[in-house]
Amino acid sequence: MNLKKSLRLVFFVAGLTALLSACAQIQGRDAAKASKPQSVGAGVRSINYGGKEVVLMVRDPKNTNNGSGGDSLNPYSMGGNICCFSIPLIWHAGLQVIVKYQFYPDETWHEQLVDVPPYPEGIAGELWLMMHEDGRAEAVVSNFGPTRPEWPGRVKGRPVQSDEYALKLWTKRLEIQKGMLAAMQDGLKYDTHKLTPEELTRLKNAIENTKERIRVMEENKP
Repeated sequence: MNLKKSLRLVFFVAGLTALLSACAQIQGRDAAKASKPQSVGAGVRSINYGGKEVVLMVRDPKNTNNGSGGDSLNPYSMGGNICCFSIPLIWHAGLQVIVKYQFYPDETWHEQLVDVPPYPEGIAGELWLMMHEDGRAEAVVSNFGPTRPEWPGRVKGRPVQSDEYALKLWTKRLEIQKGMLAAMQDGLKYDTHKLTPEELTRLKNAIENTKERIRVMEENKP
């Protein structure tokens, strides 16, 4: 073999080695990328199944930069969609989040580390935060709401007011109506000379309507 052929062979082998090395590096990067769990941004929604007003938030126990939420919920109510919290595209065992919460009017913040169950039908849906009557927090990822059979939460369905809370609301509303009635009756008693005939008629009608509203409320006491 002459010198030219030898040099060509050396260059060919060197080039082939470099090409194979580059391919191996690319494949290695692709494999590493494929093995790394992929994440997706999920909206955060909240449900309060308890009788206390509460603020619910979420944070990632492994990433302090990943957090969301902040809905303030009345007792037995649902919140809106707040963006966004990063979740794995595919559920894996050991998936956990920290639910951070505060009961109004107490300014103390509490935290619970909770397990996230498998995603229904394997879909990375919204992240739902729940507070229950017993004070236990819960978090699920679901593309289906609480009224659907696929819902993975502890409680199936929307929050339902307790009898105690329903009576509390009724009492407060009744007090408001009675206060309005007393104010209008005082106006009819002392301010008649300040009112035009039309205004006087409207005031009398409002008084009668309020009396009727109070009567209906008292007949339908929870």
